[in-house]
Amino acid sequence: MMMTPKDSIQSKAVQLSRKNRFICLEWSTGTGKTLAAVKIVNDILKSNPKAKGYLICKESTHKKNWLLDIKKHKMSKVEKSMKTILYASLKNQNDKADFVVLDECHALTPLRIKHLRQVLQKGTKLIFLSATIPKEKKELINKLCKKVHYYTISLDKAFELKLLPEPSLVVHKIYLNDKIVRGKLWEYKARMPKDKKTGKFKKCSHKDLFMTLKNTPKVWGVICEGTEQETYTALTKQMVYYQELSEDLKIPYPVRVGCRNKFLNIASTRKKFIAEVKTHPVKDLVKQFRLDNARFICFTGSIKQVKELGSDSAVHSKNDDKLNQQLIDCFNNEECTELFAVKMLREGVNLTNIERGIITQLDSGIGSFFQMLGRCLRHEFPEMHLLVVQNTQDEVYFRKSMENFNKKYITYHG
Repeated sequence: MMMTPKDSIQSKAVQLSRKNRFICLEWSTGTGKTLAAVKIVNDILKSNPKAKGYLICKESTHKKNWLLDIKKHKMSKVEKSMKTILYASLKNQNDKADFVVLDECHALTPLRIKHLRQVLQKGTKLIFLSATIPKEKKELINKLCKKVHYYTISLDKAFELKLLPEPSLVVHKIYLNDKIVRGKLWEYKARMPKDKKTGKFKKCSHKDLFMTLKNTPKVWGVICEGTEQETYTALTKQMVYYQELSEDLKIPYPVRVGCRNKFLNIASTRKKFIAEVKTHPVKDLVKQFRLDNARFICFTGSIKQVKELGSDSAVHSKNDDKLNQQLIDCFNNEECTELFAVKMLREGVNLTNIERGIITQLDSGIGSFFQMLGRCLRHEFPEMHLLVVQNTQDEVYFRKSMENFNKKYITYHG
């Protein structure tokens, strides 16, 4: 019987693990890293039935996912041989391990590696798993282990090997309005009041900003009200100002650090603003998906935005783990047709039969795009929608994310 592409890469992973004490499966989301690791541990147990080890996960939802996968493949002896913990609990472990599986190994930090060393002994086998590992994390791994064998399967390679269905990425071009739309005035804090607790704000238009700053006592803060374009321009101008100060070597170091922190805070505010600008276009997409009875996931920029989109099916950090798991289970059992995620569910959780997805916000790391896209690659004809605000930092993130993505899968809208 001929091996399937998935069987073939799993078999190769097991063979490589026999030859290499340290192996890293840097495989694209959806290609079967979990099963490959389970098979590697199963292979270890064949030669040493008494072998004991750890499975280290990033989040508690990931732990459940692993246990379900092990059960599905009827490998209970693998589950019994491993203690399943989170990276945060590594510091409490002292029992020496014959093997350690490090899921989402890009979660490693110097401190976690220090704690990991407590359970290592001569001959401990390490199995690293991740869809994408940033350069600085690979350096950490390479410092921990003398010689790591990296077995890599990129997203494009996964498409080529028919491990994953080819997706359709629909890029929606959004433009900042230079007029007030729907009566919405965007606020830009040009100056904070001296007393932040009791301080008041004076409001003005962008064209009156200079005179307002000049004529308003500094115990008052100043807020500009204006269009999307005016707000973005003002935030960017403020960022450039503090960035230049942070790089000016004539300025004392502590002041430069303060300016750098101010620059980063404004960058974060600008990123949130770009996400908020997309609320109405995202709402239109969600409305269309609901009319089409499509099963979809929507990655949003904030909890506030989820509320504006009118959804109760949102997984986020303000929920307790139990509620988040209930929402995931409801979706996976196909009792619910939609799932919203605020900076969560990008990795380590299997979601079933997603027909469409929405990515509201990209960030500077290319890994986040591939993680979010990967959630949709469980359907025969996956369709991901990405919103990009033109002539903003959004475009920079988009170009960076597309560097290793085949352009033939992209269509543009707007």
